[in-house]
Amino acid sequence: MTENDADLDESFPEVRIHPARALIITAILAGLYALIFVLFGRENLTTNVELVSSLGLASGLLLLSYTDLRTGLLLDLLTWPLVAFGLGYAAYAGTLAFALSGAVIGYGLIAGLGWVWRTTRGYEGIGLGDANLLAAGGACVGLTGRPLILLFASGTGILVAFKESQRSR
Repeated sequence: MTENDADLDESFPEVRIHPARALIITAILAGLYALIFVLFGRENLTTNVELVSSLGLASGLLLLSYTDLRTGLLLDLLTWPLVAFGLGYAAYAGTLAFALSGAVIGYGLIAGLGWVWRTTRGYEGIGLGDANLLAAGGACVGLTGRPLILLFASGTGILVAFKESQRSR
């Protein structure tokens, strides 16, 4: 264990995951992305720009997944480039206003929920990294795709929480 690892242990004792486990989970996510891409996305991607954009987005999300599993944080250094990436692709595709509205409302929704929680409870319940990530999602899928992101993320969170509650018994 290095000195930096010891610092992380003190800062995030309940969310820290062993590097090997985090890599395995990230590899599973990469495999799921590849499967979804092969089954559904390949025929819909008509240009090299779309293919590279899809792979770039997946790479960024995988890196965020690994970082989140290890530290419990979604770093601005990783989330804001995904927002810019989504908006850049939307500008290329001619849907910038649609993507911008998704990003702004996505960020505002999570940041607003975080503010309400912090104000009423007196401690952080959701961080701005989550708001940045939903802004990136909104930038990539636009305003109408954002609810699907929230549904998938919430459902996954419920499943993980249930699994963890069963494991601790």
